[in-house]
Amino acid sequence: MRSQRLIVYAFAAALVSLMTGPAIADDERGASNASLKGKYRFSINKSCTDTATGQTIHLYFAGVTMYDGNGHALFTERGTLLFSNSQSIVTFEDKANLTYEVKPNGSFTQEGAITATDGSYTLTGAKIVGQIDAQGSVLILSAAVPSVRETLSFSGGGFSERFCGASGTAVRIR
Repeated sequence: MRSQRLIVYAFAAALVSLMTGPAIADDERGASNASLKGKYRFSINKSCTDTATGQTIHLYFAGVTMYDGNGHALFTERGTLLFSNSQSIVTFEDKANLTYEVKPNGSFTQEGAITATDGSYTLTGAKIVGQIDAQGSVLILSAAVPSVRETLSFSGGGFSERFCGASGTAVRIR
């Protein structure tokens, strides 16, 4: 008789676990973007290869991203662009509205279109992946693997498609 009671208790406990497990998982998925909230200062190095010409460019940029905790972010950045086969140096300044998604393990993706502050170009297909540290104060950033195609469209006409690698960090400043 006692063993039957233990089986009934074990079955009831298993049934309760099955019913509450999905609710907990849904709650973690819904609240995970909240773990990325605040203002972060970032620095990123990026190297890209143009798909048509095979030319390599190197970008070095820094800026600030404001994460809202709900999957949306705004950033502004300034940077320098170096062409590998010339002495040309170009500076740029741009901004973006991004979307992001944080997974329960602290990894995240962010993507969106980046626009020059003077309206001279738009970059689509930009995607960064990252990892949030345990305290939520440092972000490790890198390009998506496998690489995604980015398209740089110029307001006067013309475009360039490229694949990029990137690495960087961001630190919470507020």
